[in-house]
Amino acid sequence: MDALLNVLYYVVPFIVLLGILVFVHEFGHFIIARMLGVTVTDFSIGFGKELWAKRDKRGTRWKISAIPLGGYCQFLGDGDASSSTTSDISALSEEEKKNAFSLQKPWKKLAIVAAGPLFNYLFAILVFIGLFYFVGRMVFPPVVGGLIEDGAAARAGIEVGDVITKIAGNKVTDFQSISNEVMLAESDDVEVMVERPMSVKLRAEELTFTPQCQDKPITQKILGIQSLPAPKDENNNLLPALPIVGSVYEGSAAQKAGLQKDDVLTRINDVQINTFDDLRNYVATHNDEEFELQFRRPMIYSVTLHETSYEPENGAKVRRKMLGVTSAPELSFAEESLSFGEAVKAGVVETYDLTANTLRAVGQMITGKRGGKEVGGIIRIAEMSGDISKSGGLISFLYFMALLSVNLGLLNLLPIPVLDGGNFVIFFIEMISGRELNIRVKDLIFKLGIFIILALMVLATWNDVVHLISRWFD
Repeated sequence: MDALLNVLYYVVPFIVLLGILVFVHEFGHFIIARMLGVTVTDFSIGFGKELWAKRDKRGTRWKISAIPLGGYCQFLGDGDASSSTTSDISALSEEEKKNAFSLQKPWKKLAIVAAGPLFNYLFAILVFIGLFYFVGRMVFPPVVGGLIEDGAAARAGIEVGDVITKIAGNKVTDFQSISNEVMLAESDDVEVMVERPMSVKLRAEELTFTPQCQDKPITQKILGIQSLPAPKDENNNLLPALPIVGSVYEGSAAQKAGLQKDDVLTRINDVQINTFDDLRNYVATHNDEEFELQFRRPMIYSVTLHETSYEPENGAKVRRKMLGVTSAPELSFAEESLSFGEAVKAGVVETYDLTANTLRAVGQMITGKRGGKEVGGIIRIAEMSGDISKSGGLISFLYFMALLSVNLGLLNLLPIPVLDGGNFVIFFIEMISGRELNIRVKDLIFKLGIFIILALMVLATWNDVVHLISRWFD
């Protein structure tokens, strides 16, 4: 029974996930090729032995093959599925030669090879738009709801309720960004900036002081807080001062209560403070009352990241390098109601952010700032799709599918021979130079590409196996 459940949870979702993404990618090549008059001889989901096949009216053989680890779209005149070699076209008629891929103008080849990755991006954007519009944008605020025992955050002194604002100097906007920044950290030693919610009770007291815009001291009943200098707009006009403490008067009620420079004021007697004038006006009209002043205090912690074991309530136990914080349970997730236009914008931004973070990680690997342990492959994808299908539900599965679609599109755009990006570079050079590259040069380039791809596959598989063994024995 357990084996059957594992098939349902891990194998089936993996095949569905990969099948959809491969179909989207190859359909991009297919539809643009058809539009440009290139004959598509084969459209396959999977490799190896055919399990099912059907030929359409225009001669394309649609098939599902036995090994569900990819797919291909083969054109007339191709020597292989990657379009890296050319078959003997002497047997083709003059009419057929017009539709052979290898005899097309370079700009047509460019459009066809670029279409696969671009369709992966388009698919991801459409999935994000659908999720954001129909379900809402799920926002987990970067508030520490819990600390994992012996985790990096707990060791450093971060507390429940802290709002994380920056990690390693990079802004954190939601709880997901915490994981992203930890994953992309160039060193295990990072600075974590938090704002800690605090509150004090105090009354306005008589105080002699000199206001910022005056030369003579005055005596007035105040809390004893000055704002930061007011910001200015593009026309140099003063804007309302932010509700941030710029300084605290000596001997004032605020100093006695423990307020400090840079404290961010949020509420007074449960009334929201948006500008410093809000605080000033409230105190002036409630002068004799006792105030409960709520604020957030910026704090910086030096945190040493390390591998930590964590077992979510509805998921499998994981072990990885993490900060060691969980989201606030009372916040769960908020659904922002987005218009269609806002959902489109959010979908594009989400895709851009995923691409930027992936490129950032790749750049760190290339420059030696990050090791190759995080390179994952088919086994890792199967594991993650299974975990999500067991605990995350349909929405999480769709999000993961869109994320993988972005990564598949980006991977194929890399200028590695055999991949679409490598072909794109070759066809671009041919378009600029006005002639085809030497066959021997092409052959060497594609052999190099195959070597790089095989090396990456070996590394990814090794990492996946090590990760899986570690998970089994943890």
